[in-house]
Amino acid sequence: MKKIAVSIHANKEFSLDPIERLEGFDYIHVDICDGKFTPIKNLYFDVFTILNKKYQIPIIAHMMVIDPINYINKIIEFVDIFTFHYEIDGNKEEVIDEVRNSNKLVGIAINPDTPISSIVPFLNLIDLVLVMTVYPGGAGQKFLSNSIEKVNRLAEYKKNFEFLIDVDGGINLENAKMINADILSSTSTILKADDPNLVIRLLKSSG
Repeated sequence: MKKIAVSIHANKEFSLDPIERLEGFDYIHVDICDGKFTPIKNLYFDVFTILNKKYQIPIIAHMMVIDPINYINKIIEFVDIFTFHYEIDGNKEEVIDEVRNSNKLVGIAINPDTPISSIVPFLNLIDLVLVMTVYPGGAGQKFLSNSIEKVNRLAEYKKNFEFLIDVDGGINLENAKMINADILSSTSTILKADDPNLVIRLLKSSG
C-alpha cells in the first residue's frame, strides 16, 4: 500500500483548515521556493512551527532553492526529511552531510528533464528520491506521462539500495495505479476533491 503526502506551500496564505478535515494521510509535504530556482517564492517558515504544534505526522521539506545549505538550520528541527534538488550548482554531498549531522533523513529531488543516471552515485547516501512529474512551480499542472517509465526504472535500483520513491506533480487516481512509488504527494487531487478522505484511501490502495 502506498503512503500519501498532502502537499502544501509555505506561504503566508497557509491555513490549517484544508488539512484538518483530512484523515489517513502519512506525510505533510511542504514546498519551499526561493523565487530563483522557480519563479514562485514561498518562504514562510512559520508553517513548520504551526504544523509541528498540531501534528505528529512526518514532514517532508521540498527545497526548491538555489542554495539549500543556507536553509538547513532554519527548518531542520521541524522536518523529518530534508529534500533538495539535484539541479543545484553547489556541493550535493555537503548538503547531505549537513542534514545527516542534524540526525534527519535526506532526499534528492529531480526535475522531469534530469535522468535517473544522474543520481545513481548518490543512492547509497540518501533516504528518498523525489521524482518531479511536472516542472517545479505551482500546483495543478498536468502530469507528464513519460514519468511513469522513469519512476518504474528508478524502482529497479531498490534491489541494491535502500531509499523511498516519492512522486510529486499531477498525481490523480488514474496515473497513481501505474506508478511504482512508495509515496504519492498531492495537492489538488486531494484538497479540491468533494470527498478528500475517499481520494486518500483510493490513492493509498492504487497498487
